[in-house]
Amino acid sequence: MARPLRIEYPGAWYHVMNRGWERDEIFRDKNDYLAFLELLGKCFALFELEVHAYSLMPNHYHLLIHTPRGNLSRAIRHLNGVYTQKFNRWYKTDGPVFRGRYKAILIHDDSYVLETVRYIHRNPWKAGMEKAIGTHDWTSHRAYRGKGESPDWLRKNFVLKFFGQHEKEARARLDAFVREEPPQEFLERLSGDNWPAVLGPDSFKEWVKEKFLGKRLDAKGVPELRRTLKETKIIRLKTIAEQKWGRKEEDFRKVRRGRDDPRKRAMIYASRQYLKATNKEIGEEFGGISHAAISMQYRRAEEEITRKTGCWRFVQELEKALNLQLSARGRPPKDESVLRLRSAFFRAESLDPFVRSSLLNG
Repeated sequence: MARPLRIEYPGAWYHVMNRGWERDEIFRDKNDYLAFLELLGKCFALFELEVHAYSLMPNHYHLLIHTPRGNLSRAIRHLNGVYTQKFNRWYKTDGPVFRGRYKAILIHDDSYVLETVRYIHRNPWKAGMEKAIGTHDWTSHRAYRGKGESPDWLRKNFVLKFFGQHEKEARARLDAFVREEPPQEFLERLSGDNWPAVLGPDSFKEWVKEKFLGKRLDAKGVPELRRTLKETKIIRLKTIAEQKWGRKEEDFRKVRRGRDDPRKRAMIYASRQYLKATNKEIGEEFGGISHAAISMQYRRAEEEITRKTGCWRFVQELEKALNLQLSARGRPPKDESVLRLRSAFFRAESLDPFVRSSLLNG
């Protein structure tokens, strides 16, 4: 039987889980946990993964991962394979440590990301391994609460920003959010062993089906093709900017603090959306802008495109010049079903009031 296609693309989010062979322990002592976390850190550096949450249990693990490069399979295969080698060497065993292929749920939208964080952080409590939520030693919730050492590679800012502008306040609100019972609808989707391949509204599932179903790309050819397309199109973008707006390449490399530049934001959006460039690559092209600043500009561009304000008309000009179309077919869709789910997921009083109001109102 053919294995199901792993759905991968730059910017995708995943809830990853794997457990021990025949539910045996994969972590027998403190050193095993530490070794696995060290390997996670190496995957962060080697594959440019973003780890946003984790929970390590004696016989299984949960991870929340964002993949700017769309390379989940390579990274998790490396993680599980190297850990298996180490485990067998330590305990003088042979054979598989994990039960087989890991499970990976493709996640859509911020609301599902936050619910996944809550699910992962509540996992030790659900399993009866802690008397109070957040006291298990091997979960990222301790780091989010500021109660334990936080690995350098753990990305906390994306999640914390939903709970407040000040770190102390955000930590407290996140802790309260995790202590609240998740929506029953969300729990039902993750009940039993048959987890869904995709977690999101019907429109997102249709987008995934249309874009990926039946397409098994040659993995060896993808990096070269992507690099060629990126280099060619970035030159075209810069040529278009000069022709249409009279902007030289050096203009986009200048960082002007406190000055809004919708044309530059349109270029950043097009680079990430159509060229599939990573935040690091975009930052290098636009004057060394930070990863966080690129993400902020991209999200702002999405909002302006939805509202048809700001950089929207400049994005349209770039699309027209590149012979592209602004449609849901090119990116995960956002529609009314998402807003309804947001209403259910973001009513928690623990969320930052401004953020909660913004999400509930779409």
